[in-house]
Amino acid sequence: MKGFLVVSRGTAEADIRERYLRELELLIEERNEGIPVRRAFTNSEIRRKVRELTGENVQSVKAAMFSMKEEGVTDLYILSTHVVAGEDYRQMSEDLSGCASMFNSLHVARPLVEDGNDFDLCARALHSVFGDRVGEDCLILMARGFDDPDTEEVFEKLERTVAERFGGRAYIATLNGRRNLTTVLMDMRRQGRSGRVTVAPFSFILGDMGYHIAGGENSYEDRLSNQGYDTDIVQDGLGIHDAFLRLYLKHLYEA
Repeated sequence: MKGFLVVSRGTAEADIRERYLRELELLIEERNEGIPVRRAFTNSEIRRKVRELTGENVQSVKAAMFSMKEEGVTDLYILSTHVVAGEDYRQMSEDLSGCASMFNSLHVARPLVEDGNDFDLCARALHSVFGDRVGEDCLILMARGFDDPDTEEVFEKLERTVAERFGGRAYIATLNGRRNLTTVLMDMRRQGRSGRVTVAPFSFILGDMGYHIAGGENSYEDRLSNQGYDTDIVQDGLGIHDAFLRLYLKHLYEA
């Protein structure tokens, strides 16, 4: 029997789980009637918080795989909402490889952006979602980022591809990587960029990235305002947009 497991970093906010994760799960269920679709969070702290707040037991990847095996699943399909193959995605891959022998086949969808034409398809989706909103101004995508060369290379290539779609006025700033808001601001000043800046999370779920984007001292909004920019803050993750849901499902059915 076939089964699907949707893996994400997770969120403790119930309404966000419904708007993003449940919507993605429903899309999979609609196309695969009668086939189990389950959920796993990679972040143990978020799993603990959800359990304390609601009593809901969201499983880890390994626990969910054992549960699905007991349900009778023999061919397991994994859809990760991670945007790149960073630390969380690699940990998930290790967990999967350790349990792969339990199933006749294991199919793992690649992250949103990894190789091939992922970059161009993602850039097109970003332009379809934000193009009119940004107009002739600038776009900064805030990504979690990871301090490793492979992930940095992916973000650098994606930034170049997205910038081409936005007339050179799009940037990616990471929270944890080498390419951060400081280096982006240096580039913007060198290029003479001024006026309004749209800031959007490059993440399936907004989650705790919302605190880094807006509202608090030293947030992206605060730092851009201090540099004289007007800010337009996007408070939704990518998973709210059909253009990105289609890309995630495309990766699932190609796995």
